[in-house]
Amino acid sequence: MEVSVIGGGPIGMIAARALLDDGHQVRLFDPSINKPTMSLALAESTLLLLERTGVDLEAGEDLTEILVNEKGLPGSILLQAAECGYPRFGRVICSQALESAVARHVSDNVEPTAVETIHARSARANPRVQLATSEEVNPDLVILADGGRSHLTEMLGLTAHYRPFGRSAILGRIRVSAPKKGRAYERFVGTGPLALLPIEPDIYGFVWSLSPTHAEQFQRSSTALIEALRDAMPDELGSIELATDPLVIPLIERWIDQPYRPGIVLIGNGAQTIHPVAGQGLNLALRGVMQITAELKHSDPDTAIRRAFANWKPNRDKTRLASSSLEALFDRDLLPRKILTSLGMAAADQSPWLKTKIAEAGMGIVS
Repeated sequence: MEVSVIGGGPIGMIAARALLDDGHQVRLFDPSINKPTMSLALAESTLLLLERTGVDLEAGEDLTEILVNEKGLPGSILLQAAECGYPRFGRVICSQALESAVARHVSDNVEPTAVETIHARSARANPRVQLATSEEVNPDLVILADGGRSHLTEMLGLTAHYRPFGRSAILGRIRVSAPKKGRAYERFVGTGPLALLPIEPDIYGFVWSLSPTHAEQFQRSSTALIEALRDAMPDELGSIELATDPLVIPLIERWIDQPYRPGIVLIGNGAQTIHPVAGQGLNLALRGVMQITAELKHSDPDTAIRRAFANWKPNRDKTRLASSSLEALFDRDLLPRKILTSLGMAAADQSPWLKTKIAEAGMGIVS
């Protein structure tokens, strides 16, 4: 089968690699624009997919513990991979390092060409992809992985739904003096959830949900950001300093109810953008990729896409709900809410079964 993949970010390249391994002919179109550097938490299901496609990740840090707590309150949940019966929960890696690792396997198939127009399959012809070079491509299947602001999505007549959170996320990296190897943090500090991910021995990536005013203030003033992070972070990490310039993005949930047309399917941010604090966006998208590649082994492209989406949609709905609920619940700086959630976390910490289920959901092992 001939497949065109549009978009050379991690999701597009991993999809291309998986399809090549299954014997398909793949062309990947990417105009090589500058992409922001992100800290990615790769779930175990994602790591298994990469392992099956021969991608070896040397960069990053294995994630073996996740501490969930609220500043100033005693209740907490400590998830430990060994206690849950796993060697790790996943791996944290820089987005550019992941792209480099995958690119080694698909570089011969990447064409630095923009796509100008795209048309779905008709009764008489395959999908049509018009390149900036004036070449027209007519593959059996087009995988659109070029992000949520793609003009190609609009060209297909696909309507997205939006849910603004009225918040902004500030992301970046910090260097700490007392790192805890393999431990990530989900920290609730009254202003919104703060996630800390160990990406190198003494470097943590952070994602912090804030009011747009505070996020912009911290982006302008590194001194103010450092002071606020020192106040919000657990003391056990020691002193901190910024390792990168911060980036601010508005928090808006976006999704397309049926992200496909005959011969064309959207994956990644083109199909859905979820709250980043739980770090599940890329993992969710790649679970969809696995469904697509599995169905393509014994179905025609359109049947495979319909079946893959039907199998994957319940997981998408649950992941969207779980990610947005963290924001909705923990941005309320109210004492009764704090007491209830603190007691809830303390109770959950006493249940190995519940902790295992929470960890497995994050690892993509169960839906």
